[in-house]
Amino acid sequence: MADDGIAVGLMVARLSLRRRLTRLFAHRGWNAAEKEGAGGLLPFDVLVADIDRLDEIRDSAPVVALTYGSEIRDLAAVQADVRAVVDRDDLDEAFLEAVQEVAAGHGWISPTLVRPLLRGQAPAPVAAPAPAPVLPQGRGRTLDPALTAREYEVVSLVSQGMNNSEIAGALYIAESTVKFHMSNILQKTGFRDRSQLVARMPVAG
Repeated sequence: MADDGIAVGLMVARLSLRRRLTRLFAHRGWNAAEKEGAGGLLPFDVLVADIDRLDEIRDSAPVVALTYGSEIRDLAAVQADVRAVVDRDDLDEAFLEAVQEVAAGHGWISPTLVRPLLRGQAPAPVAAPAPAPVLPQGRGRTLDPALTAREYEVVSLVSQGMNNSEIAGALYIAESTVKFHMSNILQKTGFRDRSQLVARMPVAG
């Protein structure tokens, strides 16, 4: 889905946050409108909803859930199609990035919520492990499973020696978005900088 004209439904209780998101999305050229309860006359590409309102959702639009770390466990019982989780106190860029990634069919999570989310997960059934994404040029290096699909793409391009401007051009995104991705990647993987990221990525056995 193109970045332009994304229709965003809002199910956000806090008035100040709702107004902030409406202005933020409008500035990006997206159509944001409040979605009352489970109903609603407009078809939305993405729903942005408080975590305690997810049970009200009955349509199939993918959801960006707004939460604090302490509410992460509540996601386990939700039936809504949650594709992204954003900390309510996160920066504007995080909300924009989450909606953009979800509209494009990807997932997203605020870096501050990765640890609480992993701690709150129940043990998964034993199954054959899926192959981990591999960096190009046959290096056999695998990435942190907490990274999103778009973050994998960024790391892949970094491994080819591209700078932020070149990555932005290759992915058709703003250079500031590339910097935001890099910040998330370094926080999630624990590496100090992009050189260490490429040089010390774990090698698949």
